[in-house]
Amino acid sequence: MIPLHRISQPDHELYVNPELIQTVEANPDTVISLTNGSKFVVAETPAEVARLVRDWRAGIVAASGEHADTNVVPLRQLRPRASS
Repeated sequence: MIPLHRISQPDHELYVNPELIQTVEANPDTVISLTNGSKFVVAETPAEVARLVRDWRAGIVAASGEHADTNVVPLRQLRPRASS
């Protein structure tokens, strides 16, 4: 989830699932449209929203690398089984 701030409540964080963001527009305020049809007017600029989403996704990729199984054998090292 990424923290955003509604224009009407700048002191309160609104957490949004970046996977649900469909569009981010500046009209001149930033309007975020979700895939479920919800819309939010936020204080962040479209560039700031894009950076938050990029940082969130980079964090997911980094975390997945931390949990990689070190006992996995690369495919090129696998040998075919002997047939009986």
